[in-house]
Amino acid sequence: MKKLRGTSLFCGIGVGIDEMREHIEKAASVGINALFTSLQLPEADKDELFRDFPIMTELAHRHGMIVEADINHRTSDIFGLDLHDIEAFKNLGVDYVRIDGAYTDEDIVKATHNEVDATIVLNAALATDEWLSKLCKLGIKSEQVSFCHNYYPMRYTGLTVEDTQRMNDVIHRYGFRVSGFLASQTHKRIGCSIGLPTLERHREMNVFTAAQESFLLGMDDLFFGDDLADISELKALAEADDEIVTIRIHPLIEGEFMDWLLDRPLEQTQNGLEMILRSNYMRSSYPGNADNTPSCTRRRGDVTVCKSPLLRYSGEIQLVRKDLPMDPDIGLIGRIIDEDLPLLDIFKTRKKFKLVRC
Repeated sequence: MKKLRGTSLFCGIGVGIDEMREHIEKAASVGINALFTSLQLPEADKDELFRDFPIMTELAHRHGMIVEADINHRTSDIFGLDLHDIEAFKNLGVDYVRIDGAYTDEDIVKATHNEVDATIVLNAALATDEWLSKLCKLGIKSEQVSFCHNYYPMRYTGLTVEDTQRMNDVIHRYGFRVSGFLASQTHKRIGCSIGLPTLERHREMNVFTAAQESFLLGMDDLFFGDDLADISELKALAEADDEIVTIRIHPLIEGEFMDWLLDRPLEQTQNGLEMILRSNYMRSSYPGNADNTPSCTRRRGDVTVCKSPLLRYSGEIQLVRKDLPMDPDIGLIGRIIDEDLPLLDIFKTRKKFKLVRC
């Protein structure tokens, strides 16, 4: 499966085809390759949904996007389709069919063996070792299965960091992909003024940081829960890297060393450190002299470098997680921007990262 970076659109809730066309063209122009929608919103006008949905999916496909859609019994009523007829949904323009109830475990397994190359998307909130083990024993076709978290339109109902990590870990143990949702800070879906994220802490967080956090927590694919996100947000999601975490900093020194460091992939070398995040050792591989960098009391979010008196640790880049006293053998070289400070809380596993100038 290709990595999905998706926007959202919803038919029948006040967004017309011309506005959808403009949004799809805009999203595709910056690299968005997927569209999430729902065929079960109770507030959607049935006639508009029936009329506009095929047009919307055709527009998305024309611009190289896959379409993922929620379905349930309401979908069957509107379109006159058998809820278990995956081919019919594929013909309607749905590439990823997100099942929301009404399927037994045996139905799920059968659906994954469809002959139209449709991916069956299951609710990540239901994923347990017991259930996934059962589906595997029943013969689920794993290459045509993905998991997707819910979005949460009510404040204080979104997932915690810990719950998200736990669910994603279970899903990954069985070799499946998992996706989640980000809230737009520029446009909220009609009828939902507080955004549609998976994680509660992302409800008012900028998209770039929320995407980075989501990847650190194990999300493989990401969508906006809200529709009509601004092009700057679409671009931020499309450019977010799930393999190398990007941390934006204000450099406090300039010159050959900083030019060499910025945008260079670094790797965390030790898990679970409470006070600092340590990079791989640079030693004598970097240009210039780190001994010339100033030493001072360290604050959460400072970027520092070890000086030559620390011998084999000389050149190690460290990100400060908690306030620390001054060490004359450690120099201050930069400061993580306030928006990206939450990343320090999530960074718990060995992962590559890079520092970029803000």
